[in-house]
Amino acid sequence: MNRILEIQNLCVVNNSCTLLKNINLIFYEGINVFICGTSGSGKTCILNTILGELKYKGQIIKYNDKIEIILNKIEISSKTIKEELNYDILADNKKKIVDKFITKINLNKRLNEISESLEKLILVCKSLIKEPKIIFVDNIFSFMDEKDLKKIYSYTKKNKITIVNVSNNIEEALKYDYMIVLDKGQIVMEGKTRQILLQEKILKRLGIGLPFYIDLSIQLKLYGLIDNIRLSKEDLVEDLWK
Repeated sequence: MNRILEIQNLCVVNNSCTLLKNINLIFYEGINVFICGTSGSGKTCILNTILGELKYKGQIIKYNDKIEIILNKIEISSKTIKEELNYDILADNKKKIVDKFITKINLNKRLNEISESLEKLILVCKSLIKEPKIIFVDNIFSFMDEKDLKKIYSYTKKNKITIVNVSNNIEEALKYDYMIVLDKGQIVMEGKTRQILLQEKILKRLGIGLPFYIDLSIQLKLYGLIDNIRLSKEDLVEDLWK
């Protein structure tokens, strides 16, 4: 597996307050990552540090310069989506990327008139047209339509673009290969997503809930209605109908 970005012994201190402590992470091509934690755990702080907005100790090693970080920000104005994306001056191959996600009709809509979901989709498109190898997303996918998300996951998989989703929405976790849990500026758990999600007691102690169907299957198992914890709606329904 090719490394895209590596973080070694990352520490961030601001006004005598430790924001991040001894963070060590490696991001690989083709391995999508879900990063979660309660408010103040350091999730967005990692992104801001990679962006160069915070002073830090340690090392951030970029094996590839095609790194995009999408923060949950867009300047609302009377510009059209077409103007925001500079669509008319894009190369044809980049126009095709936009066309996969945004219709011609929507391109002419003004930013101050669009839905929140479309607003987030614009942010994603602005990154995809730069043809990145990895995209860090800061709590954006929770506000998007499921049909748009499916298109994004399909496109990034086909084009070997790694997604790192920083989010408070634990329901999104099962779409990712690897999971990292932060607490008070430190990594407290990491590993394959399904293995982490089965650590119910630890996650709840950290103030993190479980995806609905995992939590439900745990309760059903306690009552003897199923034999094993199921991680998806489909698996749970199949178990109940046996």
